[in-house]
Amino acid sequence: MTEKLADIATQVVYEDDEVRVWNQFVPAGGEIQKHEHKHDYFLLNISGKGPLKVQFHDGTGGSLGGEIEFSPSPGTADFIPKGHIETATNEGEDYHAILVELKDS
Repeated sequence: MTEKLADIATQVVYEDDEVRVWNQFVPAGGEIQKHEHKHDYFLLNISGKGPLKVQFHDGTGGSLGGEIEFSPSPGTADFIPKGHIETATNEGEDYHAILVELKDS
């Protein structure tokens, strides 16, 4: 039986053949359940500086190891390559971002 993984973000707000755009909101102390990133994506940081603790599962952290701490900077964008299976916990204030998946990747 295959494990059911959670969505990668809160809500899809746009999708076409090339991209899927998600709204991402993680309240203070909230968690993004175990999920898999099957596409490269950009994380457009709107508000909240974390930190977010990201735990990688099944050895998918690669050179990052088993866990990292991510402190986003509002007004910036981060590119993240596909392939991670992870759980993230917000250990700071409310966090809001727009996540843009690149479907061709």
